[in-house]
Amino acid sequence: MPEFIANFREQLTDFWNKFDKKQKIQLGIIAILLFIGISLLVYLVNRPNYVVLYSDLSIKDAGAVVEKLKTEFKIPYKISNDGTTILVPVQYKDEVRMKLATEGIPQGGFSFQDAMNNSLATTDQERRQKYLYFLQNEIQNSLKTIDGVQDAIVNIAVPDQNAFVLSNTTNQATAAVMLTLKPGVTLSSSQVKGIIDFVSKSVEGLKPENVTVIDNNGKILTAESDTTAENTNTQFALQKKVQEDLQNSLQTLLEQIFGPGNVVVRANVTLNFDKKTEDKIEYFPVQGNDNKGIVRSVQELKEKATGTQGTNPTGTASNNPPVTSTTSNNTSDYNKTETTINYEINQIKTSLVQAEGKIESISVAVVVNQNLNNSMKQQIADLVTKAAGGDSLVKVSVQGMQFNQDLLKTMQQQAKASKGVPVYVWAILAALVLGGGLFLIMMRRKKKETSLTTAEQEVLATVEPTYVIDFSDKDEKKKQIEKLIKEKPDIVVQIIRTWLNEE
Repeated sequence: MPEFIANFREQLTDFWNKFDKKQKIQLGIIAILLFIGISLLVYLVNRPNYVVLYSDLSIKDAGAVVEKLKTEFKIPYKISNDGTTILVPVQYKDEVRMKLATEGIPQGGFSFQDAMNNSLATTDQERRQKYLYFLQNEIQNSLKTIDGVQDAIVNIAVPDQNAFVLSNTTNQATAAVMLTLKPGVTLSSSQVKGIIDFVSKSVEGLKPENVTVIDNNGKILTAESDTTAENTNTQFALQKKVQEDLQNSLQTLLEQIFGPGNVVVRANVTLNFDKKTEDKIEYFPVQGNDNKGIVRSVQELKEKATGTQGTNPTGTASNNPPVTSTTSNNTSDYNKTETTINYEINQIKTSLVQAEGKIESISVAVVVNQNLNNSMKQQIADLVTKAAGGDSLVKVSVQGMQFNQDLLKTMQQQAKASKGVPVYVWAILAALVLGGGLFLIMMRRKKKETSLTTAEQEVLATVEPTYVIDFSDKDEKKKQIEKLIKEKPDIVVQIIRTWLNEE
């Protein structure tokens, strides 16, 4: 055995022999508690974390999966929800799913192999029906993957193909879908519309209007597109977003002044979503030195006539046009020219469409966790008004009052208690600290007793040569004791204490 091992063993033996039987038992208990605590901690850290491999399986598929896990893969597993849910350690989840998928597990009902497994005696109608079963099963499995859908049943009815051209049969393919929703789940109109579109696109010749979807309570789920409702939701979301942004901005600003938790800000913003279109035409004078615009059209009219001038009877009027020139032969010539020029007019056409969501009014309420005078209220109101836009549309109300923070303190304490390390870890750490504390106390007590015994021995060694009691004579003994008590009472006390410890 090497020398250093022998020395260490000897030192350990000497250290252990210093303790009495009671102290050794206490140290053993502390060591056992430490070993149990450390073992428990290691187990909790290294224990497998189980996650869901498959859920909502049929009994047949669940049995097939369990058989593979037990006999072939040799992977631990757990079963829950009456055998419909299988859990495996998280590190095996992806690997197991891939292996099972290559083997067609879970099948989930009628498989493609079953649909294609036909003999020569199989008719076309039977082939179509088997393929229809397979199609229904595939749609059912796809619908089960939707969040909130626990189970799905799909029934598809496809009319027989009629070979007669003159047949008046106009039957169309139809589908009925029954969804079993998880408790508390409600499908939105867009989700129902997606389900209807998915089913109709999966079956040849199936129109969306021929698909009916109901829930497990028998309620028909519609997918009517409500444009008004969608617009309302969008407008409400936009208004809420504007309010929250303004509210958070003002809250952050005032908390820089009064401190976090000492200010409450609430904002109400009214938005105008009316769509408004404004057409505007403006006319401007003609630009240029000649004060004329661009010629648009020219119209010229010329009239010319030649006639003989005669004598009119009395009482009649002449209908002849004015004579511009007269000759000696009593003939006249008439000439007339009219020119019309149309110019383009300078104009500007403007079509203005106002954006929806214009802010009509802003109301802000501010409460501060202290008493405020009128001057402080006005300063805060001016600050908030400027931060909110600084126009006449902003209305601000400021109040100062003490907050009741009892509930807040209670919630904070509960939040602190729920956060951090789990309770069992704190228990283990407390056990370790307690064990270490007991060990230190025992060590200090042992050291103190050892020091006290050494001091008493030194005192006794000093006293014995000076004060020797002769027990041969009782009177002399009594006198010596009385003398010792009077002169050195502290030494007598140490001697008596030493006797008591020895006993």
